[in-house]
Order: sequence, then C-alpha cells, then structure tokens
Amino acid sequence: MDAAVSAAAGGATRTGLPSGNVAFLFTDIEGSTVRWDRDAPAMTQAVRRHDAIMRTAIAAHDGHVFKTIGDAFCAVFWTIADGVSAVLDAQRTLAQEDFGAVDGIRVRMALHVGTSDERDGDYFGPTLNRVARLLAIGHGQQVLLSTAAAELLALAMPDIALRDMGEHRLKDLTAAEHVFQLLADDLPTEFPKLKSLSVLNNNLPQQLTSLVGRDREITEIRALVDKHRLVTLSGSGGVGKTRCALQAGAEALDGFSDGVWFADLAPLTDASLIANVIAEAFELQEQPDQPMLAALVAHLKHKQTLLIIDNCEHLVHDASKTIDALLRGCPKVSVLATSREALAIHGETLYRMPSLATPGSSRGLTAERALSFGAVALFNGRAGSANPNYRLTDELVPVVCDICRRLDGIPLAIELAAARVKVLSVPSLAQRLDERFKILTGGSRTALPRQQTMRALIDWSYDLLTEREKELFRFISIFSGSFALDAATSVCADKDIDDIEMLDLLTSLVDKSLVQADDTGHDVRYRMLESTRQYAREKLVERGEADAIARRHAEAYVAISEELDRGWDTMPDRDWLARAEPEMENWRAAIAWALGSDGESTIGQRLAVGLCWLEFARVEGRRYVRTGLEKVTDQTPPHLVADLHIAASKLDSLLLSFKSSLGAAQRALDVLEASPDAGLLANAQLCAGRALVCLGRPSEGEPMLQSALTTFRAAGLEKAIANTLFSIGYACALKGDMPSAREVLREAAAIYDRTGAEERLPAVLTLLAEAEFRTGDTQTAVMLATRGLAASRTIKNPMNLMNLLPNLAAYLITLSKYDEARSHAREALVLARDEQAEMTVMFTLQHLAAIAALRDDESLEERSRAAQLIGFVNARLQALDAQREHTEQQEYEAVSAALGARLGAPRFEELVREGALWTPDRAIDEAQAIL
Repeated sequence: MDAAVSAAAGGATRTGLPSGNVAFLFTDIEGSTVRWDRDAPAMTQAVRRHDAIMRTAIAAHDGHVFKTIGDAFCAVFWTIADGVSAVLDAQRTLAQEDFGAVDGIRVRMALHVGTSDERDGDYFGPTLNRVARLLAIGHGQQVLLSTAAAELLALAMPDIALRDMGEHRLKDLTAAEHVFQLLADDLPTEFPKLKSLSVLNNNLPQQLTSLVGRDREITEIRALVDKHRLVTLSGSGGVGKTRCALQAGAEALDGFSDGVWFADLAPLTDASLIANVIAEAFELQEQPDQPMLAALVAHLKHKQTLLIIDNCEHLVHDASKTIDALLRGCPKVSVLATSREALAIHGETLYRMPSLATPGSSRGLTAERALSFGAVALFNGRAGSANPNYRLTDELVPVVCDICRRLDGIPLAIELAAARVKVLSVPSLAQRLDERFKILTGGSRTALPRQQTMRALIDWSYDLLTEREKELFRFISIFSGSFALDAATSVCADKDIDDIEMLDLLTSLVDKSLVQADDTGHDVRYRMLESTRQYAREKLVERGEADAIARRHAEAYVAISEELDRGWDTMPDRDWLARAEPEMENWRAAIAWALGSDGESTIGQRLAVGLCWLEFARVEGRRYVRTGLEKVTDQTPPHLVADLHIAASKLDSLLLSFKSSLGAAQRALDVLEASPDAGLLANAQLCAGRALVCLGRPSEGEPMLQSALTTFRAAGLEKAIANTLFSIGYACALKGDMPSAREVLREAAAIYDRTGAEERLPAVLTLLAEAEFRTGDTQTAVMLATRGLAASRTIKNPMNLMNLLPNLAAYLITLSKYDEARSHAREALVLARDEQAEMTVMFTLQHLAAIAALRDDESLEERSRAAQLIGFVNARLQALDAQREHTEQQEYEAVSAALGARLGAPRFEELVREGALWTPDRAIDEAQAIL
C-alpha cells in the first residue's frame, strides 16, 4: 500500500501532532449570528454544550483541535477514518440534544485530506483553504467530503455510504471540486442545493492558481463592500487588484441574491462601449431605440447585484459616468471597481491595495517562519510549480526574502521571477534582478499582453500620462528610497513649474499609483516602487536627461546636508535624526554619483563631510571620507580639505581607531596653519585632543581641548561645548583628578539634558565607569556601567551598547564574575560584528580569551584556544597600527601571565603564532566555541 492508503487504513505512526497526509475537519453552526442577536444568554449555554460535544467526539478518535473561531472548529486527524468517525459521533450527539431554546443548532461539516505546514500547533497552506471553501457551500447538519477524502474513505471504511454531488466551483475560484455528501440512516440526508459558484448567479472567471497572502485584504474589502455601494481598489500594476476583487466578489455571493457579475474594460478602446461590455455579462442585446446604458439600468433597477468592473484607468472619466448612472438608477446595485486611480465619484470608498507582506529582516528567520509572509509564500508556491526540485530551506531564506523585497512584494513581479526558477537557481535569479525587465517576462500566454511582462505593465501606465507628468515621472526616478516635496521641487522644478504645479503633478502620479505617499511620519514622503523606478530611470537615460538630473539631485542633497549641519547644535538629537535618517538612501545615491567617474568631486567631498555627523553610518561614512580625500587636488579648497580630515578623525574616533584619528586631526591642523579658520581649528583641536586622551596622553590632549572649549563657548555652541567637556573630564580622570572629572562631566551631562541630547548620557556613565576602574574602584565601575547599559537599552542606542558591553565584561572579569562577563561579551561581539567595529571586535575577542584563561574550570583545549585568540588580536592590532587601551592592556598582561604559567611559555608562544595566522572569520568562529 502507498503512504496515503496506509494512513487511511490507520497505519500511520502516531507521535505528536498529526503530520504528513492527514485529514482536516472544519465545522460551524449555520445561522449562528441571528441566534446570538435573538437571545445571547441562551446561545451562550447552547454553544458551550456544542463545544463540549465537538471536543469529546474529536478527542475520542485521536483528533486534535488546533483552532476555534467563534463557534467554528478546525481539527486534524491522522486518518480520514478517524475524521469520519468523529463527525458521525458529533452529528448524532448534537441531533439528540435539546437546543429548543435557540430554535435548534445545525452544524455543517467538511472533510478534506492533504498535507500542510504545521507551526506552533497551528496548520497553514492551500489544503486548509480548500476545506474552508468546501465548508462554505454546505448546509446545517450536512457533511461534505472532497474527492481526496472520499477516495481514501472508500478504502478505509467501504461500508460508509456517500452521495455524489457532482463537480462544484468553490469560492477560491480555482478548479472545480468533485464533492461528496456523507450519508447515515439516523441523520438527515436531504438538503437544498449546495451554495457553490456552480449554482449561485455569477460569471466569475475560473482562476488557475490559488490566492496567496491576501486573507486580511479580502476581509477588509468584504467589509467595505458590505457597508458601501461603490468601492474602488487602486494600486500599482501587478499588485493584484483584479484577483482580490474577484475573490472578494466570490466571498460576497451569499449577500447578493441576484448574483455577482464581472466586466473587464481592459481590452476596450472605445469609451462609448463601456455599457455594452457590462451588459454582456447579462446577455443583454442592444436595441435600436434604446441606448445600452438605459437598457442596463432598466434591467438592474430592482436587482440586488454586485458588479465587478475591472481596469477602469484608461477610460476613467467615461467609466466614472457610467458607474455613477448605474448607482443612481439602480438602488440595490453595488460596484466593486479596480483602477490605478480613483474614479472620483460621490460616495466612492477608495481601498489602496498594498503589496504582499515581506520580512523587514531575514536575520534568524527560518523557512517555516518566512512562509508566514505573503510574498515569500507566493514565491515559494510558484517556484515549486515551476521546478519540482525547488525547496525553500533556511539557507535560501535570506536570498528569497531579498528577491521579494527588491520586487516590492508585487505579486505579478514575484510570479514572473519565480517562473525563472525553472532554469535559474535562486541565488542566480537574485543576481540578475538588476536586469529585471529582461528577467521578468514570460507570463501566461492567456493573460493580457500588458500582464505578460513587467515592462509592458508599466508601459500601460506611462502611456496614459500627460507630457508634464511623464517628465516628472522620469525626473523623480533619480531619488532612492523616499523623498520630500521640497527635495522634489529642488531637483525637478524649473522656470515653467512652480511649487503648486509640482504638488499637483506629484499628486496626480500618486493618484495614478505610480508614486506612493507615506504620511505616517512628521512630513509626507514619496517613493516609487523599485521596478517602477528602474523603468523611469531607463526613460531618463534614453532621453539624455540623466546627468543633468543627477547633478541637480546631488546639489540638492548637499544643501540638505549643510542645512542639517548648521542645525546640529540647536536641534534636539531625536528631531535631528528624524530629519536626517529618511534621507540616507538619497545621500548614498548622490555621493555615489558625485565621487564616481562621471560626477563632480567637490560635491561628493562636501557630502562626505556632511555625512560624518550620521553616527549610525560611521563605517560607511569613513569609506566616503577616504574616497573624498583620495580625490583631493591642488584645486580643492583648503577649508574643504581640512573639513575632510576632521571628518575622518571624528569617524576613526567613533570606531575606536584613536591613532588614526590623531593622524587625521593633525593633518587638518597642518592645513589650517596655512589657511586659518576659527571654527574648523576648534573642531580639529577637539579631535586631536580627544584622540590624545584616549591614547593615554591626557597632559598633551587637555591644552588642545581647553583651546577648543574657549572657541566653542565664545560661539555659544552648546553641544560642541558638552562634547569638549566630556573629553576634558576623561583627561582629568586619567590624571587622577576625580573631583575635577566629576565636576566637568556633570556640566556636560547638564548640557546634554538641556539640549535634547539625552542619548549621550550613557556615554558620560561609560567614561565615569572607565575612570573609576582605572583608579582601582572596580565595584563602582560596574555600578556605573550597569546604569549606563540600562539607559542605553531604554533609548535603544546600539553604539552606546557597543561601548559599554565590552567594558562591563572587562570589569566583571576582574571580579572573577565570568558567567556575567561571558554574557555581555557575547552580545558585544554580535553588535560589533554587525556594525563592522573592528576594534570592538578585537577587544571582545580578548575578553572571551581572558575568561577561558583565568577561570579555574576551563579545559586545556579552551585555554589553548584562548592563547590563539590572543595571537590573532595581537596580529590584527599590529596590522591596524593600533594599540590596546588601559583596561585592555591591563587585562592582556594578566591573561598572558596566566596562560604562560598554565600552558608553559614555549607552548603559549607557539599558540600565539598560530592564532596570528587566523582570519577574522576563523577567530570569531573559534570564539563561538568559548561562548
């Protein structure tokens, strides 16, 4: 026997929840809403008894209830025989109960067999959708079975009688299902006709594939159709407006006694024939003495009907007039329309179709979890159809998620991409998405031509635009990510387009679903879907407009950067970041152009200087600054050169590369000696002084800091004053002058608090903790670092965490609290690796080595690994021309002494040499073993 027959006969191995090819039972009470409205207390008692009966019957046959929704039950059984036995027990017991208080309870049931995905005790997948659709066509006390369930039941329980109900189209709109009714002598056998699409009035076209990832949207659309007579689904091409309209219409069939009727305007080019196309659904014939619209109104005047009118956008004005006439003349008619822009009719309710859900991040996401996102589930299903050998694994999840994100969760784009899995591996497909208009072709030959390729889909929308709209559409393709109206005006407006017309044109593109508007933040921001942007960018290049627009874009973002730079000292940090962060993608695009072969270096250098203030992008910012410095020539303004060196020094300091920071600051000072500028000089002195202090040379650094402080106080630059005081406080602590350190740091903290820079307060605690540790008060250092850690978690600042966690680990190691130290070091290593903070990685690896070296219960293998890690850290610090800070140097000396004593000096030195040859990835992997 094959596996399915074995399962039907009861031969499955029963451990845990049912899995494999299993039987699903869905049930619900017919007409329960009316009964609840009529007598809620009585219904409460009746449903409580109903639930007890259902649970008893299911449990008696080894079934598992995995979900209840109101009075509906969802259960799974190992075999169809178990499921049918439970159904018979339940229906017989229910029939014997006295539910007269609520005018009887009649439960409809449906059984289907198939596979599904089990997650956290729940089940998901097309099999579940199918049994739900099967249940929906039944009546109270009726039990329906799918073909799969009926065939297995005939093998397992040949004496059970079934009635062949014929083929029926279910409300999922896919292929018809051959339906069977379970018969039993002591249960009702005669019922009204099944409520399937095959019986109810409609002309809804059959769909070849199931609808994936749209449960929430269908529920929302259904609710709108129930409340409003005109609902328009709008959205970009390929987002699934038609498919969702059809599904919502199928779900709504029970509510429209005269049916749901579909009319597609896409092939139509003559607007005068709109009424004729709608009339075709009702087989109305044109009469010579009566306009078709009048005949249509007369036919529908007293009918309760839902019209689904698809693809209105290219005839939007005439379609609006026709729909308005129908709604005015036919009081029981409702319309569900699809259009890339609103119909603008009184009483219209607009529903903007969202893209399918995609994971924000695939880090740590399993295949099982990824499939809960609609975009991934759709790709997975269609790829599996294209290539039977395809399977979503945990290793493939990041690649598939990346594909779905880059395709903006657009269903048509995902389906076209998934079809390529027939001939391309998933990683190869991802690599080729930059050529998406070549890759995203080959859609269904029976689909409209504009739905067979992504290019044709967007061509359709582009060709409907006015010339001014086309121009703006091309120009805004220069933006990456989102953009504000002011930026669009700066880049795209000219002498012929003023601010008001710019807003009107942009609004029109939003209305036509070519641009998305996001008003969830402080200001409205606009963005294009990536496929749309690439299409528009191609048009921009074809017209020879790309270079000029790229220059205007870069110049606009230099202005934004420099405006933010000027506002840094006066704006609260959170407000400043809220203004800066959304512009990051556009800064990246602008600087890539400006520092590229066709750009203008000076613009790129100015952008690089501005970006150095973005502490959340410190590694990236350092790369831009270094590229800017490489492009310095004799023609570069000296003050810009100095600014670049200051930016490099600042970023190196943030990345704990203090020796490099000092060198960059000194180069800025050298430039300023020949070209003085008081403000730049103070910033260069701050950078140099801070680096000297952090390198353990406070007596050299403090005079420079005091000079910078004088300049900043004279200019009234409070945040700059606080930052300088911060470094002076550290210098005082290093010199052992703790009273002065505390006084200076209290002033810095007060300024941070007053200026809305409270996120920097943990940094003050970090510095104080380090100062206390250096003076030998480790307990106080731990207390201060712990407070700083708690504050950093509250404000969710990963940079503060990255500084505090390694320090706290070092302090705890000194106190022999190795388990706590290990926990902090583990977290620090993950953060530092993700942020590419190499110095923090090095120090954290050393802390982990120290734990293995110093605790008494570590094995010889772990101590040997610790020695190798020390060797790796030594080699990397030498390669980076960097050195350990005081805390790390003190720890290093203790670890080296301990390992030398426990391993023997020759063996320790040999292991150090071995570790020096490791790669960073190897070192981190070895450290994981200590974790």
